[in-house]
Amino acid sequence: MNAIRIRAAVPADAAALAGWLNQAGAPVDTDTAVAGEGLWLAVDADDRALACLRLREQLGLTLPRYSYHVGQAVHAAAELGLFQRQATLLLGNDRTGDAELADIACAPGLPEALQQQALQRLIDAAFERIAAAPQRFGERLVVELAGWRDAAGRSPFWQGLGAHFCPCDPAAAQAEMGEAWRSHLAALLPRQLLYLSFLDAAAQSAVAQAGDVPPALLRVLRSRGFAASQHVRIDDAGPIWSRARP
Repeated sequence: MNAIRIRAAVPADAAALAGWLNQAGAPVDTDTAVAGEGLWLAVDADDRALACLRLREQLGLTLPRYSYHVGQAVHAAAELGLFQRQATLLLGNDRTGDAELADIACAPGLPEALQQQALQRLIDAAFERIAAAPQRFGERLVVELAGWRDAAGRSPFWQGLGAHFCPCDPAAAQAEMGEAWRSHLAALLPRQLLYLSFLDAAAQSAVAQAGDVPPALLRVLRSRGFAASQHVRIDDAGPIWSRARP
């Protein structure tokens, strides 16, 4: 554990990170990602990158950040003896102003125990930076996790909802547009309250289900106080975990 240290990423790291920085669920332009602010690396004694994490101070203040709020609607008719609860989705910007841990990934082939150690060090270092200047960060800290996909890499939630309003390949669109992708998608999606029961069974079951997320990351997030919130991503319904600002 002590052999792992944390440092800021530099352009020279781009080659080492190429091919594994996109583990969070979509292609990433490595050169652009490394050049951006807030990307930190956990490295070993030989300065080899083990894991990375980006700390964003406040979401949605320049580019709107959209998510679905997962709620409930009740339909009751006492005279008929009926009481029905319906799960709902409502498009909104509830995460605006929150801080975020993003671009979390580990080097391929890293032993699970070493993954956990590297991720612990990165998240603890992020907490320390937030504690040192809390006024720069939002009241809550969030992590978006990739949603569930089938063996062919397709998102049932996307097939059940988003594909009806945006006839494009979401992975290709995100690779081309980067951070702006989901803001463009949100402009095409319904703004009205959606009943989850209107979607097919596969899309319904995918809501808030994490996809190919390393178990070590889930363990570290839980140990650091993160838990599932009432929000999911708008493209694949991946869960958004959150906690109060450290």
